[in-house]
Amino acid sequence: MAETTFLEPVTNARYDLRADVASWIRSLRARNLSDNTQRIYRRAGDSFASFLLTEYQPDANGGRPAPEELDEIHREHVEAYIGDLLEKTSAGNAHQHFRSLKTFFNWLVDEEELDRSPMRTMKSPSVGEVEVPVISDDDLKALLKTCAGKSYKARRDLAIIMLFLDTGVRLSELTERQVEHIDLDLGVFTVVGKFNRQRTVPFGRATAQVLDRYLRALAKHRGRPLSPEDALWWSDKRGSRLTIWGVGTMIENRCKEAGIPHIHPHQFRHTFAHQWKLQNGNEDDLMRITGWRSREMLSRYASSAGGARAREAHKRLSPGDRLK
Repeated sequence: MAETTFLEPVTNARYDLRADVASWIRSLRARNLSDNTQRIYRRAGDSFASFLLTEYQPDANGGRPAPEELDEIHREHVEAYIGDLLEKTSAGNAHQHFRSLKTFFNWLVDEEELDRSPMRTMKSPSVGEVEVPVISDDDLKALLKTCAGKSYKARRDLAIIMLFLDTGVRLSELTERQVEHIDLDLGVFTVVGKFNRQRTVPFGRATAQVLDRYLRALAKHRGRPLSPEDALWWSDKRGSRLTIWGVGTMIENRCKEAGIPHIHPHQFRHTFAHQWKLQNGNEDDLMRITGWRSREMLSRYASSAGGARAREAHKRLSPGDRLK
């Protein structure tokens, strides 16, 4: 008679946080937070859940085991995750995940799923002062030159780059828009920024002309007159609306074509702030256009190429030159 083999019961099953993350994201959607905010929070929540399930290993010297229940998630688990991010990515990315997870655990407390947050006494990782490089005039000219032409793609890419350059809007603010959000007569672009705040951003005459040409090309590309509800940006081949990933890829491909270093879309925002300050633009106006609510953000973005602006100011105000 064959010997019966009994399977050992599964023990130490790790807790799967993904269902809680999904509930959190649904609550964010109910609060009408922007799609981009939801993406950022979901990425942090899902990444932490995956880390607990597959990567977390307790310290050999008496470290806490992986949690088997929600209320077993400890500060030590979060610290291990943030440390892993610091090692594999960057301080800025780790800081963003830290802030997102702190919001997540506070939500779990509000929902009475936890008595207290495991992150209640944690301090965020130090980011340090990182100066984001602004885009040089030569690189901008080379980038714009690649968009010369009358094709739909050329018109679209030129319109996107000019709008980035002339308004300083964020990637999600530019991408997730409809035709009705462009007013060529008033020269304003209506966007929705962080915390679902809507604002109108002005653009100049050159950008208005580029946008006018693009909208006419878009109507031909779609094969019909445009309606206000139409998405503003469309793929040139697939016939689908352009995503933030599509815009980022377009910028990357144009940089390769121009033979210039890679440009991240957010560098246009830093470049806009730098150019505004270089021309002695009013800081209150800059804050209104960019949607910043604090002087801290103004200082952070103004630090890009701050040395170059200081040198230009010194040329105008040099005490030694004035004595001559």
